[in-house]
Amino acid sequence: MGIFPLVAFDLDDTLYPEREFVQSGFTAVAQHLADLGVIDAESFFTTATSLFVTGARGNIFDLALERLAVVFPAARLSELVRVYREHQPQIRPFADSPNLLKLLKKKGVVLALISDGPGLTQQNKLRALGLEAYFDHLVFTGAHGEGWGKPSSRAFLKVMGRSDLRAAACVYVADNPVKDFVGPNRLGWHTIRVREKIGLYYSENPPPGGEPDETIESFTALRDRLLTPERSRQYGK
Repeated sequence: MGIFPLVAFDLDDTLYPEREFVQSGFTAVAQHLADLGVIDAESFFTTATSLFVTGARGNIFDLALERLAVVFPAARLSELVRVYREHQPQIRPFADSPNLLKLLKKKGVVLALISDGPGLTQQNKLRALGLEAYFDHLVFTGAHGEGWGKPSSRAFLKVMGRSDLRAAACVYVADNPVKDFVGPNRLGWHTIRVREKIGLYYSENPPPGGEPDETIESFTALRDRLLTPERSRQYGK
């Protein structure tokens, strides 16, 4: 068995580059607006992408339409958000992530996914990536309602309860130090930050209590870390 009997992963910017989902979503919204005869798809996509690259978050659709001088009812902006969240994404996993999941599964490691975001959106992402079958436990916090999202510990407690493992046997691998590690740290899980340079939270720093136990710069290094048998004696049920 590998180092940990249970390895739980975040999804966005941990198993795949989140920027790909953003681009896929912008493409879907742009095409929706073009189908409505509001604006040509390329203009909207280019403008929205430019805003995202320069740091806009949360109100990109409003800003893009304003920059393009397009009149679009404010009451219908939620329609664009729905298209973005519910579209079938065109995304790919990080090159090494399927192989890592396969190797962990082969060694008998229990695999879990703990991810924030709307349940349907995250489910669509996982299916598009072709990774769903690897996981024994899926917890999409957005599907459970208020109080489940990170930094809450509730999702981690749920996975522990399903697996009948103590905290020291569990590791959480994620990317966002602002919220990802507070909950598992509080329970005594081991925590690993994957800090890919293309990640949206590459430059973010953790709050007190949210520092990961380790920071790893690449999936190749993560694979080596999780699959080192001689270190497995440190952990267990």
